[in-house]
Amino acid sequence: MNRHQLTIVALFVVVGTIQVCPIATGADNTNVMCPVLQDRRASTDYAVTYKSKEVRFCCSECVTEFNRNPEIYENVLPQLQNIPLRAKVQLFFSDYAGPVTAGVLLAILIGLRIYRYRHSVVVDSEPSTLGRLVQKKISPAVPLFLLVGYLGCEVYSLQLQLHETQLEDEIHFATFYDFGFPPSPKRAATEPQLKASYYRGNDERSPKLFNNGNYRTATFHVSLCDGDGLEFGAGADISGRDIFLKFEIDRPPFTPDFLYDRQLMDTMFLTVQCDRFLGADGPISDAVSLTETETMQHWEALFPIRAADACSQCAECRGTVYVCEKYFYDSKLKFLGKRRGGSRFHYGIRYDLRIRDGVLVADSDMYMGALYRTRKLPTWRVPMTQWFNHEPIPVLPRENVQNPELLGIPEHQAKRNVAVSHVPPSHR
Repeated sequence: MNRHQLTIVALFVVVGTIQVCPIATGADNTNVMCPVLQDRRASTDYAVTYKSKEVRFCCSECVTEFNRNPEIYENVLPQLQNIPLRAKVQLFFSDYAGPVTAGVLLAILIGLRIYRYRHSVVVDSEPSTLGRLVQKKISPAVPLFLLVGYLGCEVYSLQLQLHETQLEDEIHFATFYDFGFPPSPKRAATEPQLKASYYRGNDERSPKLFNNGNYRTATFHVSLCDGDGLEFGAGADISGRDIFLKFEIDRPPFTPDFLYDRQLMDTMFLTVQCDRFLGADGPISDAVSLTETETMQHWEALFPIRAADACSQCAECRGTVYVCEKYFYDSKLKFLGKRRGGSRFHYGIRYDLRIRDGVLVADSDMYMGALYRTRKLPTWRVPMTQWFNHEPIPVLPRENVQNPELLGIPEHQAKRNVAVSHVPPSHR
């Protein structure tokens, strides 16, 4: 066997050895604090294996959130900071198996072509068995076709990534930058509570608008209740009872109809799931839509957060419910029409229920926060307290202006692909 054959065999042996040899894990430096809720201690009762390392959590909800997007928590896990070289190599091959395999095959084929060329010019000597095989069986076009095919796949993959990046920016803009992933609402400086109201302000700003545009466009109410709508408070006995998060929207007086048209309200729903393109590939299993209980005035939804048959000895029940909007975009292929791109996370409702002997204790808490802002709404232009607040925002005292531009109607309707034909009347 000559040196060219030995090189090829050695290459296969090295790649095979890396793929089959176990990862050297080194010293165990397991996390003490939960990587999701970093102020809580982790427990061996809630542990998963990630990149051949044990990762511990404080509860099952955090395990679920970690499994959705584990890579965003890697920098807070000490056991992933000093991975041995052999482990890094294996992880690299596991993540890039396709390109590595294609590269190795192309290198082998190109090497064989070079081998054939060099032996073809030696006319006085008898070619070896390998040389005869190469000359007869391998066409010069083979590595070229494989290379073109591989590059084509890479270009297609890059286009998909660019499309996903652009689509994610259109849907979420600053959500994950401002609130993390999964997004977590910011808590106002209030006492723990299980029932509260929150207020949404106007987007537009102009001296021609009431109070320079700082007025209320929605009122939200959050509370806990059972399946019949009976509300729970601190001290309530919840053993053997279903628990629902009750979410309500009230429309303030004189707000324009276009903010509450059926087309928009039908896209709103509640879920605990979080994904950059949530709902793009199929139905959302736990989605709960809003129900209009008073025409153009009041909407509500009951979202289940604890079943009656749940363990009565459970000391805690916590999580985040998202208020989302279905997002659609125009496909480049016109015959496909609009396609579901995902879901925009408008608000998050965080609940942290403390239970003792089946009774909700006094430090149980629930709060709501906004999870997005638009490009035209930088924080320096519209303070968050004027856009979403736990304290009341002024209400319009009279009929609003009728100028579509001042109200932002063209922009809102352009997003919904609706022609601007008139100014919708305000509704008292």
